[in-house]
Amino acid sequence: MVKPDQTITEAIDLPSAGIQALLQELIAIDATDVNSVHARAGVLQYLAKKHAFPSLEPILPMVLNLNGRPYTIQHHFPFSPLFRLLTPKNQVWCTGRQVSKSTSLAAHGVVVANSIPFFKTLFITPLYEQIRRFSNNYVRPFIDQSPVKSQWSGTSTENSVLQRSFKNNSMMLFSFALLDADRVRGVSADRVCIDEVQDMDPDHVPIIQETMSYSRWATSYYTGTPKTLDNLIYGLYKRSSQAEWFIPCHSCKHWNIPALEYDLDKMIGPYSIHISEKYPGTVCAKCQKPVSPRHGRWVHRYPERRWQFAGYHVPQMILPLHFSDPEKWSTLLLKREGFGNMTQAQFYNEVMGESVDTGQKLISETDLKAACVLDWENKKEPDPKCFANLSHYKHRILAIDWGGGGEAGISFTVLSVLGFRPDGTIDVLWAKRLLIGGDHLAEAVECMRWSNLFNCDFVAHDYTGAGTVRETVMVQAGFNLERVMAMRLVRSASQDLMVYKPPTEINHRAHYSLDKTRSLLYTCQAIKLKQIRFFQYDWSSQDSPGLVSDFLALVENKAESRLGGDIYTITRNTLLTDDFAQAVNLGCAALWHVNNAWPNFAEIAGVARLTERVIKAEMPMDDDWADDAIGSNYFGGY
Repeated sequence: MVKPDQTITEAIDLPSAGIQALLQELIAIDATDVNSVHARAGVLQYLAKKHAFPSLEPILPMVLNLNGRPYTIQHHFPFSPLFRLLTPKNQVWCTGRQVSKSTSLAAHGVVVANSIPFFKTLFITPLYEQIRRFSNNYVRPFIDQSPVKSQWSGTSTENSVLQRSFKNNSMMLFSFALLDADRVRGVSADRVCIDEVQDMDPDHVPIIQETMSYSRWATSYYTGTPKTLDNLIYGLYKRSSQAEWFIPCHSCKHWNIPALEYDLDKMIGPYSIHISEKYPGTVCAKCQKPVSPRHGRWVHRYPERRWQFAGYHVPQMILPLHFSDPEKWSTLLLKREGFGNMTQAQFYNEVMGESVDTGQKLISETDLKAACVLDWENKKEPDPKCFANLSHYKHRILAIDWGGGGEAGISFTVLSVLGFRPDGTIDVLWAKRLLIGGDHLAEAVECMRWSNLFNCDFVAHDYTGAGTVRETVMVQAGFNLERVMAMRLVRSASQDLMVYKPPTEINHRAHYSLDKTRSLLYTCQAIKLKQIRFFQYDWSSQDSPGLVSDFLALVENKAESRLGGDIYTITRNTLLTDDFAQAVNLGCAALWHVNNAWPNFAEIAGVARLTERVIKAEMPMDDDWADDAIGSNYFGGY
């Protein structure tokens, strides 16, 4: 047993010593020097005795070797949270390629397995070749090259591709699950690590997680490289704390955030032969002076989620291998310009670890939170404040988006009560997601109850598909058909946004056709301009996301038509539900139509129209423009 150096232990003031400062002091000790190793061991034993051991990071060079040298994460510092002893129940790491993600995961797995007796870790990838490569090329070298290998493994332990055991009876299990998760049935684990999670079928994840149902640890790690906006890793990251690596600028004091929606593009500095640790390729987004990612730190966008579900974003540009090497930085710049046929989406996916698609979200979470200004929370039983000012609304409407189970059972009927104010603003007073399923009669009773309780003037619902059946049940139950606005969602860019359709011999029900894409664009723009207001933002946890966040599932896509033009469509992120967004959209369209008050966004935003004086100044009337008018009717007179 190595005795701790008395001078070292006495110098540590545990209550006031910062963890990061202490870690840096320990890491700075030369792992190749015997005296330094003894000094480090003494400090670590002292910390363990005081129950103040903060991280596994200081012991990595003492127990692990990589390529013949003591292993550290000095050049992969963003992965420091992975080795902390106080960890959240779930973690997701969204990273670019070649940032030492798999190496860090393997090192952590080996050290944890040998630190906790009888601890079982299950590593999962979509393909067998991926898990074979991870087990043989990453995990096995750490075990074989360890200076303490004899204490970890021997003749009584197993060291195969799919299972590695240790003398303390801990195990590392390896499997794959692309087409199904049957291989993990019957496996018992304390921790699950899913690598390349972006290629994993979301339906397999609950089955994999059940392997931990009997464990008191039950921690889940998800790692991978983001792809599209409807990808599993994107959905996981959106539910996490969404930590970004904040980098300070010592010149202008600006905190740089290497994320696409903030400073990422502006932080990519020009090429220089002088790029180094002292003069990194990353620059301040504000003053364009060099900034070093080494001086950064993790900041969680949603700190309240940190200990339940932590999320980290690691782009290549914050790793020393890239920002301090002129050749690597030049390669990064070439990739951004399309070198090697790399598309812009691939650059953000593979290099910057960002979820990017041809489609973009219609509205941000910031916009939604800014619109949640009504002073009551949404509850199953409405807050009395909802009813206090009902008479102040010109019209009230119950909007319904019918559910049908949907893919993975994430589509349910949603009711939403909206009120139209005299100034044209729409308030979303209350909403509820019905989990009744296919019981149409029960749904009809619910609709009638809330319509009467809020004294609604109309009921607007999606007449498409099963909506006809629900409406029939409502009418048979005694609902007044004249108060029902049946709306059919269509794609019709060539006609008005909302058109009344009288009864025909084929369709005996009068209804309204509503252009789905354009109406959703109207609704989201109105939210951004505070023309639609909501109850308090109701996201509380990943398992209880509320209703307002349904708008984040809407994604705008652009595709080329067969005639050469562009077609814009709005689709749903397959990992999220958009039922509430569709219900609000129906209600807003109905209220705008009934009141003949479709919003003028230019006027609301304060965008001035061209005056006659400006037009005359830019287009003198003494010139003969008659020839230019010939054939103008071909474009509909425009």
